Amino acid sequence: MIDMPTATRTHRGDAALLPPAPPAATHARPPARRFLRWLVSMAAFAGAGMVVGFAAAHAGARLGADLLPSPGWAVLAGFVLATWPNIVLHEAGHAAAGLARGMRALAFGVGPYRIERGAGGWRFRRGGGVRGISGFAALLPGDERGFGRIDQAIFLAGGPLANLITAALGLIAAALLAGSAWAAAAQGAAYSALLIGAVNLVPFQSKGWRSDGRGLLDLLRATSDAALQQQINRIMALSLAGVRPRDWPEALLPTVVDDAPAPVLAIVCRLLRLSRACDQRDASAARDCAEVLGARFWEAPEALRPNIAVSLAGYAAVMLEDGALVAAWRPWCEGGLLDLSPYRAWLDAEHAALSGDAAGARRHLETARTRLDRVQDAASLAVLGEHLDALAARLQTTVAVKEA
Repeated sequence: MIDMPTATRTHRGDAALLPPAPPAATHARPPARRFLRWLVSMAAFAGAGMVVGFAAAHAGARLGADLLPSPGWAVLAGFVLATWPNIVLHEAGHAAAGLARGMRALAFGVGPYRIERGAGGWRFRRGGGVRGISGFAALLPGDERGFGRIDQAIFLAGGPLANLITAALGLIAAALLAGSAWAAAAQGAAYSALLIGAVNLVPFQSKGWRSDGRGLLDLLRATSDAALQQQINRIMALSLAGVRPRDWPEALLPTVVDDAPAPVLAIVCRLLRLSRACDQRDASAARDCAEVLGARFWEAPEALRPNIAVSLAGYAAVMLEDGALVAAWRPWCEGGLLDLSPYRAWLDAEHAALSGDAAGARRHLETARTRLDRVQDAASLAVLGEHLDALAARLQTTVAVKEA
């Protein structure tokens, strides 16, 4: 058993920090409604694809005398079948541009599939699909390269540029194969690439995430969002290099702007400040960040909610030793863009220890240790390893006291 003073302290559940109730709109729909929604979405996608395909075929047939009118079904087939490969090429374009500017690759994802780089190297896993994100390429500046506005602009433009190049090659292939079904399929694939590249260059936000065009426009206009993104990049680069949150220079910490046009940036700023406050054991600053993040949990993009939940559950475990609060946030820690399983195993161990289940705590602790090689940056690896060592020492002390 955990000592009685700690056990009493760890099961109160701080009401001000408990997860807010989900908005009515986020409640799960009945299966029949979900299926109907999926059916309507598929019909809309097919209809849009058909319209775009036939319109593109008609326009493409007039581009030159060598490119004859093409069978609409083949154009549509090429358009639909090339969609996912073109998304992969889009993310590959971002990766190539980022690597050329000296950035460090962390993870790539298309749909539910991930390739991630942790302390143990690269690994493949199947995650969950995230609304608003069909694919992503996570790269960060490293070794004093990749921080500048030009670097960021090249990285953002790399994805759409890859699509536009693919579209040009597809139209060239269609011209060379003119008159055949393969020419029509090449046209469809080219128009799919053109559409993806063009849409990503449009300045907009989807589920809280900025399009490439929006990021490029922010850089061009030197907006506060662009400056905030560059500040975040500098802090993340320090973390990659192994600089712990408590050692991040105050001057480099991004200023929190809760009404920023890009809400993701405000959330990331809060998460960074919460990490620093917890690592410095600054109870006041940590609580301020935790309260805001908790209150705005459902306003955050879906892909960021697991990261927020992990941070708040970790705050509850480390700063408050509040087992009820850890348990309250734990269900929302599932999912996310990157692999959070080492943190989930640690939180399970903390909750078990705070609940007096020493055997369960040791079991989860061992699981967390086996997953440390999945942590993406050196600073987080050091901090999590320290938490695991501290928990192991507490468990060992409990055993020693019990035996005495």
